[in-house]
Amino acid sequence: MSEASSSTVRRSWVFGVVFVVVCLAGFGGIGAWWFGGSRGDSRDCRELVRDGRVRDALGDDASDMSCAEFGAAVKKATVGAAPGKHSPEQAQAMKDVLVAVDRQIERGGGRLEPALRVPLAEALADYAADTDDILGIGTPDYVRNSLPARPAWEDADGVHMAVPRDALLRAVRALSEDASAYVALRMAATRQAAERLAVVGAGATGAELAAPTVRNARTLGALDAVAADVRKKEGGRWVRDVFEGLTGKASPPPAYAEEPVDHLVVSWRGSLLSRGAEESPAALEEQSADMADAWGKAVGVDEEARGVLRGDALESAYRARGDALRRLG
Repeated sequence: MSEASSSTVRRSWVFGVVFVVVCLAGFGGIGAWWFGGSRGDSRDCRELVRDGRVRDALGDDASDMSCAEFGAAVKKATVGAAPGKHSPEQAQAMKDVLVAVDRQIERGGGRLEPALRVPLAEALADYAADTDDILGIGTPDYVRNSLPARPAWEDADGVHMAVPRDALLRAVRALSEDASAYVALRMAATRQAAERLAVVGAGATGAELAAPTVRNARTLGALDAVAADVRKKEGGRWVRDVFEGLTGKASPPPAYAEEPVDHLVVSWRGSLLSRGAEESPAALEEQSADMADAWGKAVGVDEEARGVLRGDALESAYRARGDALRRLG
């Protein structure tokens, strides 16, 4: 064979190999599209919607849902007509979904399908009273009923659900990679904190005065840990998006005597806005102290007592943040 003919054969062989590789890659992509879900859902999402707990919560047809359909179905099955009010079936569905989400997070190396983050966070935000007890200072009922086999329960205060604290932390961390999801959860915790402060009467002293602030600090400190962990991955864009979502449009707070909860929430948002996006991580870590101070001023707590409340809040938030970061690590 001449040198020219040999060169032609080599070129033809190389072209053939390249053609086969390209075809296989193309067929591989088609196969992934065909077998993995033509609607663009990831493997993470498909495994989650086929989890037995999810079928218990949403019905057997859950396995045929897309990610978007699944997120909408979770909100429909778990969120009641009135904010924060749930039937036993809705609370159980929320627990089942959280247990399934924790399993998927473990399988997925800590991540969760991006399309699910916001709708699941919005559903979980409606359970701020429960998450406050789980992440903060939980009662024996929440500890006892956190086991996956234990059902949602009802008492004189309403319907409740509980999951293990570490499982909830992992879920909140995975959801919070989307800044809008973190905003939904943080705002729900902010309103819950304001409600806890607002029920304390003027003239309270001692533990009655200090306990709500410390409890708020523990929950908000856990969310500070989530933010600190997410920032390491998502960076400045996430920080700015969270800041913009939490501050919204500036408006003067209503009078405390007329709308105490809204007064505290709007006052805190204005305080955060005044710090700016660059200082917002530090400002978030002072939220429980700032809210306690705003509440103290509104109900006439003297400056010295407000200083004590602020110090207690900062200390409690610092400890809670450190504990949650160790758990997330």
